[in-house]
Amino acid sequence: MSWFRAMAIVGVLGAATATAHAEDPWSVGVTEAQKATAQKLLEEGNARFVEHDYATALTKYQAAVASWNHPAIRFNIVRCLIQLDRPFEASDELALALKYGAKPLDEAVYAEALNYQKLLVSQIGTLELHCTQPDVKLLFDGKPIAKCPYEGKQRVEPGTHTLLGQRDGYLTKTIDVVVIGGKVVTKSLELDPLTKAAKIVHKYPTWLPWTVFGGGALIAGVGGLLDASASGQMDRYDQSIASQCADKGCESTRQLADKNAALRLNKIAIGVMAVGGATAITGVVMLYLNRGKTVYGEDHEKIGPTQMGIVPTEGGAMATMDGRF
Repeated sequence: MSWFRAMAIVGVLGAATATAHAEDPWSVGVTEAQKATAQKLLEEGNARFVEHDYATALTKYQAAVASWNHPAIRFNIVRCLIQLDRPFEASDELALALKYGAKPLDEAVYAEALNYQKLLVSQIGTLELHCTQPDVKLLFDGKPIAKCPYEGKQRVEPGTHTLLGQRDGYLTKTIDVVVIGGKVVTKSLELDPLTKAAKIVHKYPTWLPWTVFGGGALIAGVGGLLDASASGQMDRYDQSIASQCADKGCESTRQLADKNAALRLNKIAIGVMAVGGATAITGVVMLYLNRGKTVYGEDHEKIGPTQMGIVPTEGGAMATMDGRF
């Protein structure tokens, strides 16, 4: 910063005492000693300001205001807070600096103050909250801000934020909040109790395990009928042999064909019963896996797909199942 620019700032900031009058509200009750102290602190703050030591300058200006609450001195606090990226505090201080309008400020300073006012409006949004449920904790961007029941406004930076409500026995709710500078966004929050949000979910449609079990039982029943038919054919074969060949063994071509047909039918019956039994067992397993599970909202495990199959084996079949619950 050039020497001329530094002197210009110091001159503007130092103008606070030169333009004051005893009858002005910001000068009522202020002694000459207090004014002298404020002037000294003001000049020290100016020196630190032109050196970009805004934190120290802020401390000097705050001390000066404590001695003499002059709007022009307070506006120097605004300058420092803006440089330190503290818009909320700067906005509060600016409102106090402009409390009496343009009168206590130099014309150029007043114009600067109005420009800062527009700038700060764009940097601050307002969140209006409504929450009637008792004991609900509200967190904004992870930080506690209130406990319900609550109705009020919060100044926040523009952008996307997260509003979260918590209470024991209730589902936690998260709301995305988009705040625009200079605008008011209104949000209401109400939590659902866990009992209301609970759902019973199943791994499969409830009809599927029963259908598999019933189908297996039906197939096993058909196998049983085939086995009974094969047994009947074998009994007739035995009776034929016993009646026609009582003394010595004999077996006609027809009798031999009946015997072979009975044996084949018996093997088919055993295979069908094995498949039916394995399918029925699969249905029983599915009924077990399909027990209802209580979940709350979307906070539950993803149910993976299950693959089922019947694998033929020698003399029967085996049920297979692959998946997770």
